[in-house]
Amino acid sequence: MTVSEDRANLLQTLRNKQGDLMTRVEERADEYLSWLIEFASIPSISATGEGVRECAEHLKARIESIGLKSEFLETGSHPIVWATSGESHRKLLVYGHYDVVPAGDEAEWKFPPFEPTVHEGSLWGRGVGDSKGQMLAHLCALSAWLDVFGELPPVQINFMFDGEDEIGCGDTSEYIRTHVDQFRADFLYTSDASTLGVWDPALFLGIRGALYVELTATGSDSEWHSGSYGSILPNPVTRMAQAISSMVDSSGRVAIEGFYDGADPITDELRDFAAKLPAQFLPPAEEFGVRNFERDHPLDSMFFEPRMCVCGIEGGYTGEGLKMAVPTSAKAKIDFALLKGQRPSHVATLLRKHLDVNGYDDIGITVLSDAPPSGVDSRHPLVATAVAALESVWGRPPVVIPSIGGGGVFATFVDAVGLDCLLVPYAQPDMQEHSAREHLSLEWFVNGIKTSAEVFRLLSLAALEQDEGDADANS
Repeated sequence: MTVSEDRANLLQTLRNKQGDLMTRVEERADEYLSWLIEFASIPSISATGEGVRECAEHLKARIESIGLKSEFLETGSHPIVWATSGESHRKLLVYGHYDVVPAGDEAEWKFPPFEPTVHEGSLWGRGVGDSKGQMLAHLCALSAWLDVFGELPPVQINFMFDGEDEIGCGDTSEYIRTHVDQFRADFLYTSDASTLGVWDPALFLGIRGALYVELTATGSDSEWHSGSYGSILPNPVTRMAQAISSMVDSSGRVAIEGFYDGADPITDELRDFAAKLPAQFLPPAEEFGVRNFERDHPLDSMFFEPRMCVCGIEGGYTGEGLKMAVPTSAKAKIDFALLKGQRPSHVATLLRKHLDVNGYDDIGITVLSDAPPSGVDSRHPLVATAVAALESVWGRPPVVIPSIGGGGVFATFVDAVGLDCLLVPYAQPDMQEHSAREHLSLEWFVNGIKTSAEVFRLLSLAALEQDEGDADANS
């Protein structure tokens, strides 16, 4: 049989067996759920290191049980778990992360956080949705694929599972920058986060950049009675409050000179996607437990405006009863969300200049995390593939959401590797990642597996059809 005949036969098989592939996922759904329960039972808390290596070992073994070779890429921190489906001139890089945030107060959990429990149609536990269930969906899809087709897809799928997403991806990003060739592909596909307020399938065209800083202010090296010394000693808590206040105006806009410079213009197409979001995407402010939103046009603020958020501030005595003492220090953590065209390092420089010029040169700045913005054009072939896959699985077209906050490693793929990145969440909007109510809908988990399987099928079809066209053109 000739290469052309092999290609034609495989094309026909791929076209004819979509239903078989979806059926196979359904037949193995309980087994795949057991995989997730076992996987999510291992803590893998990157902030403390608890269970991370054990979880990586488990993931590597799971990948190898499917029939792929897997290895650790040692970053100096938590390892990347890497696997590849073979070799092809067409490559898809699938990214996910197996690390999780700490469980927090276990008394707040309905079920023990690392004893995943099925309840009311969902799996409850730390990491089930963020992001072990979503990243495992890709492996389950490949497992079902092998059942149906008996061989690996004709496109090369490289799987990269990160162990430090929840702590900023510093070492992972550095590893990517120093091993660029390993990560070259036609594009990157990842499933993480939730669909926010959308109970339909959805995808995000961009990930806003992030600059996360810690500000520090200091006073006397010991506490002194506030009744005697409160009016003459520098008060770092007051100073921190004044410094933060100087950074925003009365309307909530960032008052740091030059902050908005460089941001790319917002296209009419992106504004149109925002305008078409379903009404339930952003419910009334009262449903968030507040009287009103900060801005008159909240969707514009979410998607199309850089912004600053004070995530926390502490200093002095806040315990029970009275303690009349001048604080010795204050600390604040601030997150800047950035648009394409803005660079976190430049914003950090502007922040330092703002504090110095306004008399707050004594306040220290530590950059805890920075990630440039990233995004993909809506006309990109991978977007069309994902839209078709989601619509096929769910029976209705997906909602296209302009962007989501975050940061992470995606900007490194864009800047260092030149990859286009697409984020397609497989978790329902009330997943409540990072909280004691984290849970993943079983329906969404299974549909996520089906979506990955369909993405693999559509990419394989496109690759073979292009090869066939190239062969005809050269004959």
